[in-house]
Amino acid sequence: MAQAAKAANDARLLAEAAAHTANAEAKQRAAEAEEARKRTAAVQEQARKDAQAAQEQARKLQEAANVEKRKATAAQEAANASKKVAEEEVRVANAAKEEAERKLKEGIQPVVTPTPEEVSAAKRKVQYREDLFHFAVAGVAGGGKSSLINAFRGLRNNDVNIGAAATGVTETTLAMARYASPNAEYPYVWYDIPGAGTLKIPDWQYFNAQGLYVFDCIIVLFDNRFTMTDIAILTNCRRFKIPTYIVRSKADQHIRNIMKDMGYDSDDDESGDQKKKLYQAAQQQFIQQTRQSVKDNLDNANMPDQRVYIVSNEPMLGVVKEKRPRRVIDEIELLNDLIGEAQTRRALEELEKANAARKEAERKLAEGIQPLVTPTPDEVRAIKQLAQYCEGLFHIAVAGASGGGKSSLINAFRGLRNMDINIGAAATGVVETTTVMTRCPDPNADYPYVWYDVPGAGTLKTPDWKYLNDQGLYIYDCIIVLFDNRFTMTDIAVLTNCKRFKIPTYIVRSKADQHIYNIMKDMRHDSDNDEDRKQHYHIARLQFIQQTRQSVKDNLENANIPDQRVYIVSNETMLSVVKEKQPKKVIDEIELLNDLIWEAQTRRLGHREDCCEEHATVYNGELSQRWNPKGSLAISKSV
Repeated sequence: MAQAAKAANDARLLAEAAAHTANAEAKQRAAEAEEARKRTAAVQEQARKDAQAAQEQARKLQEAANVEKRKATAAQEAANASKKVAEEEVRVANAAKEEAERKLKEGIQPVVTPTPEEVSAAKRKVQYREDLFHFAVAGVAGGGKSSLINAFRGLRNNDVNIGAAATGVTETTLAMARYASPNAEYPYVWYDIPGAGTLKIPDWQYFNAQGLYVFDCIIVLFDNRFTMTDIAILTNCRRFKIPTYIVRSKADQHIRNIMKDMGYDSDDDESGDQKKKLYQAAQQQFIQQTRQSVKDNLDNANMPDQRVYIVSNEPMLGVVKEKRPRRVIDEIELLNDLIGEAQTRRALEELEKANAARKEAERKLAEGIQPLVTPTPDEVRAIKQLAQYCEGLFHIAVAGASGGGKSSLINAFRGLRNMDINIGAAATGVVETTTVMTRCPDPNADYPYVWYDVPGAGTLKTPDWKYLNDQGLYIYDCIIVLFDNRFTMTDIAVLTNCKRFKIPTYIVRSKADQHIYNIMKDMRHDSDNDEDRKQHYHIARLQFIQQTRQSVKDNLENANIPDQRVYIVSNETMLSVVKEKQPKKVIDEIELLNDLIWEAQTRRLGHREDCCEEHATVYNGELSQRWNPKGSLAISKSV
């Protein structure tokens, strides 16, 4: 039994071992299968990703290929377009070349535009003047240009000794000749231009070579036929907008030739009746043929029709010399139309100048720059009457922006304080108190100075741009341009106008003492020590003077006005100078007063050299010998 049990146990153990082994092997195979599955799934996933990447790459390559294809297509289209443009340009160029060659073969030359330098040179050559009207008589050689000019000027061809243009069978005009009207009152100049078509003047060079583009009017003269030269001149004149007059000359000769062709024989016509009849018929035939010929030529040249004037030199001479020639055709009308053209052209030029001036004035107005207006003689007289202007006195206007202290300075000049209203002091105040021009004569009747307190600019009552003309500042002998805090456009406008009217000006900055004290406050000066106070005052004074002079210099330079001195003054100090005291804090007060007196003497005598002996001088503290127009030099004020 024991053996059987052992055998059974061994069998069990063997079975368990076999089962365990089988189980282990099964797990291992399962694990291997799972691993194989995972590897397969990874391979499949990678294959999927590779396929997607390949598809994306293929898509990108396709898009790139499409872009390149589109670019290639666009480039091809652009190349085709450029090719078409180039082919068109070549075609046009070839056509132009062929047209130019065709015209060259036909004697029609290209139009050449002169440069500004060439125009200037041509004007110098013809002695061009804006106040004259310049007629050029041009055409083929032998057309009778010189003879017609002589007739226009009232001269015969044989009047060479009194300035007639030379004439002859051959081409006698080899260079352009200038002939002014014998009557200097007539603003007409005639130019005898060398005839075209000669060896000396080739057809195709005629218009530009003769500088015909500078003339105010051109007479295209022909004799036997209307030629391509005439067409070329008319074409160029039309291009340059130069008025032209087509004229056929020597009408009397042509009419006589037609009469001969009609069989007229003067020997058989004792009464002259036949001559009159034939002359009328020949004249009518000649006029009709000429007008039709010119019309056909203009039509063939694609040019608008225009009138042809038919003239003879002898009747033209008679018209100019105020006679009554019998056989007039178009001579009177031609002369009238030429004069009318001159007047019209001059009027249009004046109108253009006026319009240009108006536009410029409007532009300046828009920018705040007001136009300079010249007063009429009536306005000047009216302002002088208003100011009680007297030729024996010197009239000084004090002008500038409102609040600048004009009234106070005038009071100081006259030896008055602002409170001296009861003895004639000008009114002063914080607001603009001067609303009308005030005349303030010197309290001493012996002194020929009259001061004018002018309303301040920039107020509602006196706009800046109307200041000088509205206040009539153009009548004064001298103008003080006064400012307080800043140099303004009002001051610039007054100085500009004064320069235009040649009125002496003095730029003055007032209230110097107040400004210096303000600078001292900014320097935080609060010392009671006199020496310390003097030092600070000196520094502030120097700073104020330097800043003021530099500010005025910069303003004048920006306004393109020449630099000039600025006088820096205080009203109290000026009052002390005038009242013969000896003020301590003088800046420019004495020099300003001295220069004003000097200006008065200079202006009254006409020039400085003649008044040196009477010059009012400041010497050793004494202001002496003020000018007296009655001849007295004994007046003096000590300072």
